[in-house]
Amino acid sequence: MARQARSEVTRRKILDAAVDVFGEVGYAAAGWGAIIERTGMTKGALYHHFDSKEVLASAIIEEGSDALLAAFRNVCGSASPALENMIHGTFAVAHLLSADKMAREAGQLTAVLGGFNAAAAQFLRTWVGEMADQARRAIAEGDLRDDIDPELVGESIVGATFGMRLLSIALSRPGANGYRVEGPGQRLGQLWELLLPGMTVETSLPYFREFLAREAMRSRH
Repeated sequence: MARQARSEVTRRKILDAAVDVFGEVGYAAAGWGAIIERTGMTKGALYHHFDSKEVLASAIIEEGSDALLAAFRNVCGSASPALENMIHGTFAVAHLLSADKMAREAGQLTAVLGGFNAAAAQFLRTWVGEMADQARRAIAEGDLRDDIDPELVGESIVGATFGMRLLSIALSRPGANGYRVEGPGQRLGQLWELLLPGMTVETSLPYFREFLAREAMRSRH
């Protein structure tokens, strides 16, 4: 047990160092040397746990995506309307992407490696599937139009959520303390304002617009 505990501590140290290095210089520019130097370990110790940069990136994606999916699931209550869950869940994910280094780097690596990395693809498939399940519920509850495809809704919302964050980072504006990325809820709220009228039945739209306004307001504090 003591050996296993030490191994886990070492693994954690490597993951944390890689998250920092990837976050500072990007995945492509990050080298083993920089990660080894950050950990203070030998190359052999690093290779004992991760035999390639790709395997290391996959471990970060797996851990971070588990946290992101948990954040989404934690707000998807069975007693609340499914469309509320969809809106609230995206805000929970956006908050975690901003607040948690591991989740944030998992999101960045997913964007960079999504077409080549099994962990990234699995994360996106799982989240799209869960969003589609909520969309099916929302259709059955009479809040979403019954002529829309739940899978397409899931793909569109997940894709737009990630895309909006990447856009927000890329278009961050100079502020008083350097470059500032807009709060996680601001652009997401704007996105939902565009999406809701095209998806929501007319009688439900006023309620969910109010719900979105409250959610966006909470995200700013």
